Amino acid sequence: MRVRGRGGEAKCPFCGNIFEIPGEIKAKLGNVFSGGRCSCGAVYVFDRTGHNFGEAYVDALVLSCDGDWDMAWKLTPDVDYKIESCYYDGDSHQILDSRSSGRFGRAVENLLFIKLNK
Repeated sequence: MRVRGRGGEAKCPFCGNIFEIPGEIKAKLGNVFSGGRCSCGAVYVFDRTGHNFGEAYVDALVLSCDGDWDMAWKLTPDVDYKIESCYYDGDSHQILDSRSSGRFGRAVENLLFIKLNK
């Protein structure tokens, strides 16, 4: 997994298109998280606290498999899917340069992207 360190517009790391502000997603098992889908097929999950990245990873992986937990657990990183993460400011909907994350006393916020390989 590579953490992107760039600043500016909220663009998907896989296709370069601007992605929508993460919205509330209710999973089949009832948990609620923030995320979305890019037009290129990548999914993204927002970990506002910066402390639940493992949970965000699982949420993104299951979301990419349309809620199929069995399929999600059978996938192998870098073989079946690609993963990228970045520092994201949910208030301004901007990707933050890694050097500026947390500069203003905010917790580091993380955004995780997963795209299944064809």
